[in-house]
Amino acid sequence: MEQLFSHGISDSISDSIPQQLYRPEQVRHMEAEAAARAGVDMWTLMQRAGAAGWTCLEQHASAEDQIAVLCGPGNNGGDGYIVAALAKEAGWQVRLFASAEPKTTDAQRALQQWLDADGEVEPLLDWPESEPDWIVDALLGTGIDSDLRGDIRECVEGVNEAKLSVLALDIPTGLHGDTGCALGDAIIADHTVTFVAVKRGLCTGAATAYRGKLWFADLGIQREFRLLTEPAAWHLQQDQLGQWLSPRPAHSHKGQHGHVLIVGGSQGMAGAVRLAGTAALRAGAGKVTVICEPGQEFLVGQQAELMVLGLEPEDPRVAELIEQATVFAMGPGLGRQDWGQRWWNWYLQGLERSDPQLELPTVLDADALNWLAESALELSSRNHWVLTPHPGEASRLLDCDGSDIEANRWLAAQTLQEQFGGVVVLKGAGSLICGSEGTAVSPFGCAAMASAGMGDVLTGMISALMGQAGALNITTEDSVRAAVMAHGLAGEAAAQALRPGTSRGLLASDLFPWIVHWINPNDS
Repeated sequence: MEQLFSHGISDSISDSIPQQLYRPEQVRHMEAEAAARAGVDMWTLMQRAGAAGWTCLEQHASAEDQIAVLCGPGNNGGDGYIVAALAKEAGWQVRLFASAEPKTTDAQRALQQWLDADGEVEPLLDWPESEPDWIVDALLGTGIDSDLRGDIRECVEGVNEAKLSVLALDIPTGLHGDTGCALGDAIIADHTVTFVAVKRGLCTGAATAYRGKLWFADLGIQREFRLLTEPAAWHLQQDQLGQWLSPRPAHSHKGQHGHVLIVGGSQGMAGAVRLAGTAALRAGAGKVTVICEPGQEFLVGQQAELMVLGLEPEDPRVAELIEQATVFAMGPGLGRQDWGQRWWNWYLQGLERSDPQLELPTVLDADALNWLAESALELSSRNHWVLTPHPGEASRLLDCDGSDIEANRWLAAQTLQEQFGGVVVLKGAGSLICGSEGTAVSPFGCAAMASAGMGDVLTGMISALMGQAGALNITTEDSVRAAVMAHGLAGEAAAQALRPGTSRGLLASDLFPWIVHWINPNDS
């Protein structure tokens, strides 16, 4: 039997996900050349992938566990044969089940290595007889683009029904490596070790429910790979907050940090604009003024630091407020009734006549996006605004079904940005920020944030950081990215503070003290 890798570069894995994300086809097209430039062949790369998978398994399972390795016919299956051989060499209890004979030379070589170790190959659908504690998923990699079928689909369904611990190699079987959607079904993994480059589909939407803990193994060719192709997207890193949100100078005053003007808070929805206004203050805005529907001033003004006026769009004071503002936001609690519609018409008419006062940095959210969807044909794209749709609002803006948005969140965000301009924040698990500088994904946030008012808080935070972009010497796009990251991190911290592992019951207002924490990443 060939000596297998057991230490060093071949088996190194990390839970630190690099900034650069790639499409699966970039990896398929470039990994062989990258390996050649690094002085290794594809067989060595397969050995390294298997060794990295074994490292992850060894860290999370135990030698007393029963291991079932499920192998497909391609190179992903070859990785699985190597994991099985390494586990057997270490004295673990491992059985291997294959869907078909290997189709590639390297996978055939890996199979022979398993056989040389006195391993046996059993039919795929016999795996339940082994009563495993762990499944190693090496059935299908990133090359599939159609729904699972036949024995593999039956196997995937059985693994999920059994609720077993699963380690997926490169990507969970059935998950699309670019969109992150399940192709009919997909294995639900506890851990995924992805190889060479992180596939962008693993980082947003439904993929976050299938991949489990994400690990990365560059297999020793990361530098060479990056020289061959440009990233398809960017994975935001927590330490970037420190780069963007430097401490304020001691001589700062409120006039240097933006005056945010927010329109929203119709009858019955005053809380939404109050949340947005308070979040803007907590995120460092120098001043915040809220225009709400007349009669709602008391409810909004319970946050004493907010300047609150109940105004109609025709009020002559509006022009003065717009002139004073450095950032304009519309949408939280705007509503679909007469007051909200008249404000939207006021804004729309101002854009149509190219009113320079309305070219200031703008955030549109909630019902402002719904009104925009109905006005889309009348507007050209704008570079001064940030749109923050959830998938439902995005579907209305693009005149499609919500399922179409979730089927390819990357394409949806890009299409929205191309059609409307500016910066688009497509909210959800792995929120996407798409602008002229490319698309970034924020990995921060948690399920407990699926509650009313979270989007209003994000609107306030984005508005506040846009207003501070000049003082911070960062771009508008970076200010939006920072706000999305800080929002997600504040949500995680707030949920943890309530009770470790909290997934429900979090209030949007619970984020406020944690916004202060994350908006000051460098302050002692």
